[in-house]
Amino acid sequence: MNGYAANMYYAKTISMKKHFLNLLLVLFPIVIFAQNMQEQILKTEIKRVKLFLTAGEMTHETQVKLTKGRNKIIFSGISAFADPRTIQFTGSGSFRLVSISTEMDFLAAEQWNPRIKILADSLEHLKDRHQLNVDLLSSYQAELGILNTNKDLKGQNTLTIDQIKAAGEYYRTRTFEINKTVTKIRKEQETLSAKINDTRFLLTELNYTENQRSNQVIVLIDVDNNTDISGTLKYLVSDCGWAATYDLSATDLNQPINLKYKAQVYNNTGNDWKNVALTLSTSDPLLSAASPILNPFYIRYGEQADYSKKSSYVQPIQQKAEFRNDVMNEINMANQRAYDNYVLDQKVSENGDVFSSTRGGSKNEGKKVSTVAMKQIEISDLNAEFVIPNAFSCPTDAKPYIVEIKEINMPATFTHVSIPKLDQGSFLLANIVGWQDLDLIPGPTNVYFAGNYVGVSEINTNNVEDTLSLSFGRDSKIQVLRKLKSEMSAKKISGSTKKDTYFYDIQVRNNRTMAVKINVFDQIPLSSNSEITVTVETIGTGKKNDITGEVSYMITLQPGETINLELGYSVKYPKNAKISTRTYRTISCPSF
Repeated sequence: MNGYAANMYYAKTISMKKHFLNLLLVLFPIVIFAQNMQEQILKTEIKRVKLFLTAGEMTHETQVKLTKGRNKIIFSGISAFADPRTIQFTGSGSFRLVSISTEMDFLAAEQWNPRIKILADSLEHLKDRHQLNVDLLSSYQAELGILNTNKDLKGQNTLTIDQIKAAGEYYRTRTFEINKTVTKIRKEQETLSAKINDTRFLLTELNYTENQRSNQVIVLIDVDNNTDISGTLKYLVSDCGWAATYDLSATDLNQPINLKYKAQVYNNTGNDWKNVALTLSTSDPLLSAASPILNPFYIRYGEQADYSKKSSYVQPIQQKAEFRNDVMNEINMANQRAYDNYVLDQKVSENGDVFSSTRGGSKNEGKKVSTVAMKQIEISDLNAEFVIPNAFSCPTDAKPYIVEIKEINMPATFTHVSIPKLDQGSFLLANIVGWQDLDLIPGPTNVYFAGNYVGVSEINTNNVEDTLSLSFGRDSKIQVLRKLKSEMSAKKISGSTKKDTYFYDIQVRNNRTMAVKINVFDQIPLSSNSEITVTVETIGTGKKNDITGEVSYMITLQPGETINLELGYSVKYPKNAKISTRTYRTISCPSF
């Protein structure tokens, strides 16, 4: 190598060493920092729940001890349905939040539920005892085989009577002892098998429960000095929500009505709620973060106002459905593994190989994640929140639990409605003004009047104007009777046409001690053929809607008063045609 080449080689070597040293200087603090990273696993209870109609915001609060440098905080036992996009971590004090991530850990079930480890050890002990009995039965069966093979006493030597008696007694005694022991072992096997099956399925159920809270939230934090902070973890989780339900009661027509506003709350998140601070909300947690677009606002006759919302709502809903489906698939696979492990004795190795023992039950699928049926309702765009004053507890079992929201006494005016053609009963309605201030949403209503249960009605706030009408069911003290007046009704044929005339008498009686208002509705049939002519003969004091044929009577009845209403019409049509002026309904009856 000449001098120039040697100098160039030396220069390149020095340059590479400098780059290498610079790289080490950059990486060295990171390596040291990573080596000094402190890890701690926290299992915290949910403190606050803000429950939306189909989701919930969970809040955990805990004290966290941080060591100088980087800290890895693992919040374990989090619902598998927690949306990773919504996770937030905040805290008091001075720290730098590096990252937040999530990770499923379906193998840590027994770490968070000590009963699983106890039951798993018990299962192994029971299976060992069961196998010991199998081995004992096998040995006793072998001994019986030897006895049966050698019980032939014939041989070259002649046996005395005493020897024959002794040999017979030995075979009989030993065979009896063996059979008695075998019977005892088999009975014990039955008991052990039952205990093994019970333990297997109990272990499987416990794993199913733990798999639904197998999520881990991993928070990386940097601090300059050892310190303690008050940490708050929030996230949105599906598979929980609430629906409105009501108790509506009134003592009399001249008294205010009482409305108990309640919620049916369900929790299927995998985490029990124990004495949480509960808030119910009608807002949508999936609202887009982008500013909405104000589209034209159209009002049309006879239709709901058309106000188009921004299409960005669709994407979060679709993402939520896809995320939930992925989570459910993972949980169901974990449930299947638990079933295979405990019930079928199939062990799954890290590389996915399955090792099966000769013991085990019948093949079956693992338990699927339960779901709650949903329905569509329409509510106001104005959001409402209800803070529940008392601590609330709810297990994760997907069952509805009642929560009292508020109780309201409201003035109301009562009216009656009757459609005697369809039902000769009178229905009591309570009309409420100013209901918009009550923040009601659609839901079923248990109705009580004068201390008696009336039935189930429905509060529907969609397309309701200033007055909300709530049904109190039938009022037996208002009697309505509709009957055909045969003396005035007739069927006549004139030339090629036929004319049918119908007159009805509608009798309404007030048996109450106070005046009542009642709206009675009937109808005149409409012709759907130019050859059929319908003529109104009389509607008395009623008013007719020419488009629908509806006839309405608005009357006031004094105490004990009876009023008769008139309705009559005629139908003219070709005499050879067949028409029907009656309506029919379908019901079930016995078939003998």
